[in-house]
Amino acid sequence: MANRLQTEQIQRWMAQGKSPEQVFGLLKLNKLLPISWMSSDLFSKPGLTTWIKYLDDFNEANPDKKTTLISILSSRYSDKALANMLIEANKVQSTSSIAKRIQAEQIQLWLKIGKKPEDIFTLLQLEKAGDTLFENPLFSAWIKYADDFRLLHNTDLATMPTLTNHYSDEVVAKMIMKAYENPNTKNIAKRLESELQRDWLFAKQSPYDAFIIMNLDKTLDNVFEKPLFHIWYNYGLYVNKMNLGENWNPAAALTYIYGGDGKLADVLMAAEKVPSTKAMATEMQNWQVTLWLHRMMKPERVYSLLRVEGAAADGASRYLYREYVGAYEEVKRILSRNAS
Repeated sequence: MANRLQTEQIQRWMAQGKSPEQVFGLLKLNKLLPISWMSSDLFSKPGLTTWIKYLDDFNEANPDKKTTLISILSSRYSDKALANMLIEANKVQSTSSIAKRIQAEQIQLWLKIGKKPEDIFTLLQLEKAGDTLFENPLFSAWIKYADDFRLLHNTDLATMPTLTNHYSDEVVAKMIMKAYENPNTKNIAKRLESELQRDWLFAKQSPYDAFIIMNLDKTLDNVFEKPLFHIWYNYGLYVNKMNLGENWNPAAALTYIYGGDGKLADVLMAAEKVPSTKAMATEMQNWQVTLWLHRMMKPERVYSLLRVEGAAADGASRYLYREYVGAYEEVKRILSRNAS
């Protein structure tokens, strides 16, 4: 009965040419609420869906007088208040679809008036999301907004500068590694790691600088267990790819950081025996052998550094040593041939 009466009332309003703004008031959706009121109040009112339906019908019947949800709501609420309302409404299943529609309109309005991505980041309270930031649906919406803003207004990419204004590089790197673990956020992680690499490169941060920035120098005892080590390693490979100066060798950097070939070799051999760090340790050992070969280190010295004596016949140290000796002899033959 109530629904039938409401339908009849709406039909009367439509026949009378009532605007969506007027119907918003007639449905008492503009009733003043106390300061402590949270957004779910408006979005849970039955009158809201009625009003949205009225607005859609009105626009269809009056194409020359079309209006939008956001234009009416933004005339009644500040950007911050409305953003907060939408954040809360997004958390409730029954109101999330309405919130998403209004949010989409809000984003288009912000783009039109040139609202900066940095300001939107704060409006959406994304600086409070912590290490779950990349899982937040609003973050994905913000990323798209930042991209659209850049294309529309021909500005620099704002995503990484905004993130590092609110979080340290170390925290951002940790977020990226955590996001790689979730299939839903893996693509965002990949993109943002690329942006972090680019920003470090533009800022002339060396791989060594990145190691210090992420405080990896404070975890040398178990550095290969740290997810951030992968960020560091990938950055060094990126620097190599960009062909800036000498080719970067992570073993050379780690030799300096650990204070010598022997200390690093010991750390790598220990890490190679741990299942969770075996793959990375093995890769670093290959880099270390390449470094020694570049220096043409004597096989006797390598034998000592790898602690081959007493090692198992099928152990990693014996394998590395055999590989090294073979490569060393090959380089010697090439050098001898070129000299003659």
